[in-house]
Amino acid sequence: MPTKNFRRKTIPVKIGNTVVGGESPVLIQSMTVTNPRDVDASVKETLALAEVGCELVRITAPTVKDAEALQEIVAQVRAAGCKIPISADIHFQPRAAFEALKWVEKVRINPGNFCDTGIMTLKEISQEEFLAGRQRVFDEFGPFVREAKEKGVALRIGVNHGSLSARMLYQYGDTVEGMVESALEYLDVCQAEDFDQIVFSMKSSSPRVAIEAYRLLEQRLRTENHKAYPFHLGVTEAGEGEDGRLKSAVGIGALLIDGIGDTIRVSLTEAPVEEIPVAQKLVAECNEIQKINHQSGIRAPLGTGTADTVHYHRRSSAVFDLNGVELGGNNPIRVGHSEAEQSTMRVTNVDRPLEIVGGQGWEHINAQEALLAGAENLAPISNLEIELQKPADLQRLDELLQLRKEPTIWSYTGAALLVGTRTLAEALNRAKREDAIMLRASENKDENHSTALAAIWGNLLSDGIGDGILVNDLDLGYDILQAVGLRRTKTEFISCPGCGRTLFDIQQVLATIKERLGHLRGVSIAVMGCIVNGPGEMADADFGYVGGAPGKISLYENKNLVKRNIPQDEALDQLVELIKSRGRWIDKV
Repeated sequence: MPTKNFRRKTIPVKIGNTVVGGESPVLIQSMTVTNPRDVDASVKETLALAEVGCELVRITAPTVKDAEALQEIVAQVRAAGCKIPISADIHFQPRAAFEALKWVEKVRINPGNFCDTGIMTLKEISQEEFLAGRQRVFDEFGPFVREAKEKGVALRIGVNHGSLSARMLYQYGDTVEGMVESALEYLDVCQAEDFDQIVFSMKSSSPRVAIEAYRLLEQRLRTENHKAYPFHLGVTEAGEGEDGRLKSAVGIGALLIDGIGDTIRVSLTEAPVEEIPVAQKLVAECNEIQKINHQSGIRAPLGTGTADTVHYHRRSSAVFDLNGVELGGNNPIRVGHSEAEQSTMRVTNVDRPLEIVGGQGWEHINAQEALLAGAENLAPISNLEIELQKPADLQRLDELLQLRKEPTIWSYTGAALLVGTRTLAEALNRAKREDAIMLRASENKDENHSTALAAIWGNLLSDGIGDGILVNDLDLGYDILQAVGLRRTKTEFISCPGCGRTLFDIQQVLATIKERLGHLRGVSIAVMGCIVNGPGEMADADFGYVGGAPGKISLYENKNLVKRNIPQDEALDQLVELIKSRGRWIDKV
């Protein structure tokens, strides 16, 4: 995949009075959490979103009756003088999708459940059955595409990692390949109908899976000579607070800074209006990163110099013993401070220790100092870090590699932190050097710019680049690693943002569960409002708390249903007992 310092060029998709893709800026959208049959509440929330800068509002329509309610919602929104495009979100109910086409400017369908069954019906299938399922997609989705084309309604083919169909899971496994094949199968129907007003999304609760899926889809569209359709970016079930923001910065920002993405939704377990300023900040900071990349003149490829720029492969590196802490090799990515005086800082979280400290266990010099020192003076230093501080240093990298042949730690902190570090990794791989790479927060990308840093480091770490990170805020360093899925050092909560399908007060329940379970170490817990993505996202969680029916909760362990539809007032206690029975419980200190 080539370097992308600017937006990927896509075809324009018209949605009401706006356009996604083409030359249009990245469009910011959100989703109401109201029941669509509560028309007044749905209209009020739609108008509130438009007021804070949301540019497209999505409303769930679980049933035909819900889809019928869209007529009045749209009418009242337009009567209020608001022209914001409205999209309907459809799962399981093709009849609801046909009804929604009458009233909205865009309809999102999920290939995992439009006419296929989900993971709860997973069984062995033959190739003939797989192909019969494909024909069913043409037979059932084809008429829908024809009607969308006739009415001038755009479509989103919205694939979710958590709700792949049983057919795709059996054929491709729980992989990004299965996600992409799901999207392309539905694209085949659209292309057969000569319909191109399509936006794709490839969402997952794992930012790294989402990054891989979008990259693979972009690659397949490009190499198989499809049109360049716009992408809707998002991380499902990102959660709330700083964790949800960092997950989104990693999963969405890492793609935006490579020019991939035309519209985004930051899914937080918070009020929908709270998502908009987060999304606006993320887009603004990624645009600035792109600008810096371009102005630097550095043109670095994606990945680590290997042919596979999609799937995660950690870059191979030598092991360095830094005062008894091993850096590189198969060791965890280490977290520390760049300055020795920080070693006196009190570490209050034993699971998030200060592992490495600048000047303790290794020597650090910049590129100019290394060139002046010469090979004879550098050779005796066993653990040496050479820091490249500006783009010009990259131009002398081959000279530096000849100068210092012993295993070395390298870092880049100049302008264009992302592409500069990529260039460094590519040069090391080209020279067949297994030197380590340290990620340092440059002066203007410290913890006060956590969104930008998460996007840049999330991109690099997802490419397998980085053996240690040095940052002023230890928690930020560990949080980014956890968001990327490389180290879990605190309880991880995967929670949906809520919508009209949600069967309980998601924000209140999440807060209660966090209070009760937030001290557990290395445990991930999913809190899901309904069964649309719930069972599938259990793949990324150890335990799941999922709305099964009004007032009823189902408990999961990974993807396995453990208890179905127990009373909600008993569910948390029973979840605690489940965790205890698996030996994962610890008492609060």
